[in-house]
Amino acid sequence: KKTARGRAGAAGPATAPQADLVLLAEKSMTLGPVTSLSSLVSGDVHRVVVGAGAEVTVEQWHGGKLTQVGFHHAHMMVQSITIFKTFFLLSDAYDSLFFLVWRESDKSLTLLAKDYEPTQVFASGLISRGGAMSFVCHDERQNLKFLQYSPNDPAARGGNKLVCRADFHIGSQTTSLTSHWCQSSLLFNSCTMTSTLAALKQQDTLFGRLEDDNRFAVNYGTSDGSFASVVPLSEPTYWRLTALQSVMSNALESNAALSHRAWRLFRRSTRRSACKDNDRNWGVVVGDVVMKYGTRTPQAGGAGGPGELDRVDCHFDYGQLAGALVRRVCHMRF
Repeated sequence: KKTARGRAGAAGPATAPQADLVLLAEKSMTLGPVTSLSSLVSGDVHRVVVGAGAEVTVEQWHGGKLTQVGFHHAHMMVQSITIFKTFFLLSDAYDSLFFLVWRESDKSLTLLAKDYEPTQVFASGLISRGGAMSFVCHDERQNLKFLQYSPNDPAARGGNKLVCRADFHIGSQTTSLTSHWCQSSLLFNSCTMTSTLAALKQQDTLFGRLEDDNRFAVNYGTSDGSFASVVPLSEPTYWRLTALQSVMSNALESNAALSHRAWRLFRRSTRRSACKDNDRNWGVVVGDVVMKYGTRTPQAGGAGGPGELDRVDCHFDYGQLAGALVRRVCHMRF
């Protein structure tokens, strides 16, 4: 059963203001247990989005009760619903991700694209840089997949398939992927943020307009007590750090002869003949491996050998590299 609650103000002593929650109405959901509640704002109208069983319903408060004005039927069971503007990211507990849009003209939820791989989704979130947005999901085999809605991509099957851009094995389970704005450290560490922003814009007219100034990352905690963040990078920075990561993976000593790279490869699932294409998309820079470049010993060997690291030294300045990575660490405000 889903309960709609409203807020009412209660008169009380001036020194001890008080506010109570009053039950206004309730509505039985016969479609299944309610697993997700979200708010949809379209124009000046606020609505409630309910995920119950395999059904997504859009409810509107009218005449003292909740009235259904739209719906979408998922495949198995709604795990979570993430809304940005009028777009929906729907995660199915047994059938991956769905990307939908709410159309106010006919009050309908329209499916734009979905992931056709049958994946058990534990958590989902959003990550973006500039105007490019991707969807992140965590599955039962402890992987992270990065999907993108790209209608013009040949791999999108005419636009109705979410294209996998990267995948990564984290080796732990998580149940929440939270998006946050990657705020500039120049603003975050300032006591007068408004005046600092105005001064920075006077010095650089493009400050705040570049893609790196408009980034949303995701952070997550795992069941084994670790905490991590995934931050989008620019194309030149990504390829530069990927080259360094490749060399460091060969040069670093491995525990029990285990490969640094193989540990992070996507773990495929055999469920319902999943992953038929058998493709793996790397696309992720491991911060732990890259940062060890500055703490390595002069005789660091391994498969790459010291000579290969010496050649890397000619192209990388660790001070600049560390500074670039520190600037890309997201300062989170809760």
